[in-house]
Amino acid sequence: MVGTPVTERRIKRSLRLFYAFRLLATSYLFVPIFMLFQQERGLSFFERLALGGLYSFVVVLVEVPTGVFADRIGRRRSMLMGALTMVASCLIATQAYGFGMFAVAIALAAISMALCSGADSAYLFDFLLEHGRVHEYARRESTASAWHLMGSAVAFAGGGMLAQIDLALPYLATAGVASIAAIIACLLHDDQPEPVDRVPARQVIRSWGLQMRSAIGEVGRNAKLAWMVGYSAVVFALLRATEYIYQPYLDDRGLSPMAIGGVFAGVYVVASIVAYRTYQLRRRFGDEMLLWVLLAMLAGSFIGLAGAGNGPWMLALLVVQAIANGMFSPLTKPILNAEITDSRRRAAILSVESMARRAAIGVFAPLVGLYGKSDVMLLCGAVGLGGLVLLAFARKSPRPRAGLEAAEVRD
Repeated sequence: MVGTPVTERRIKRSLRLFYAFRLLATSYLFVPIFMLFQQERGLSFFERLALGGLYSFVVVLVEVPTGVFADRIGRRRSMLMGALTMVASCLIATQAYGFGMFAVAIALAAISMALCSGADSAYLFDFLLEHGRVHEYARRESTASAWHLMGSAVAFAGGGMLAQIDLALPYLATAGVASIAAIIACLLHDDQPEPVDRVPARQVIRSWGLQMRSAIGEVGRNAKLAWMVGYSAVVFALLRATEYIYQPYLDDRGLSPMAIGGVFAGVYVVASIVAYRTYQLRRRFGDEMLLWVLLAMLAGSFIGLAGAGNGPWMLALLVVQAIANGMFSPLTKPILNAEITDSRRRAAILSVESMARRAAIGVFAPLVGLYGKSDVMLLCGAVGLGGLVLLAFARKSPRPRAGLEAAEVRD
């Protein structure tokens, strides 16, 4: 559907703003050094991984309620609140010296992520649907993921350089970047223009509870959707584990904070390029093949890293994991969205998927902490291979719905 020139300009402007929000909202400069920062502030390896488990626990606790919140009051408002919450989290982290204060900062970071997760994808999907362009969703999601990953790459490089001066500086810089993301969220097209009726708080809470149960029930009734949720949980746990284990792994090999930030940046540049091209990869090879290849690549690369030294072989395996990271979101989100039949519950259902994968890393991270730093790559490889086998047994051909698939082909 082609609109008037004015409408076309508004659509392009809204999409550019959305991409900018995706780029900035998750540009966490502290990611390459947060384990080193927490170590400097006196936390043990297990305590640092336990914070990772706490982060995921909080996400699981608030994921669906925040998804329902986004559905009721607007995805743009939810994204705005998520950015502002990250500002608060970073400012508290800079003042933290013990497990308790770090726990508060981590909890706020988790709430921030939950407010944005699902809401941003639902915002993009329904914005395109409103303008008769839902067939563009997969391509637009790939582009948005590329912007997000490229923003992360630049942020990680900058965070590594700032960490050479002071390990707390990346947190302060992240607070500034998140503030800009909040401003951009204010400029986005409002997806909830009509005023919300005033209803008693008890009725609102009851309504939210019903929506949450309905969203979880829809996942349980749809075998393809449930399989994809399980798949996302396994892959996400492995991808996010790298944020915790890369830092001590690279530090043990003599890399400085700046060098670690450079490695993180390089990994995410590769991931950004792959994310941008995933739309074409899906059309060429098909979703089913890519789903299996992605998980197999992850499992094999972890096993290879266990025996790799500080050299080209290590870097090559990190690139393999970057490719998997780049493919993950633009591959799985279109499949998930294609299986959701009621857009009124879209953000809530996407939050159920996010809740499942966060629960997986929430259990996995403390186990890694108990396991210790030695041979942790082998542990991740074994989990990947085990997940591959279990998913193969539970396989329910997760192909997109024919309507969306056909629309993508026509685009």
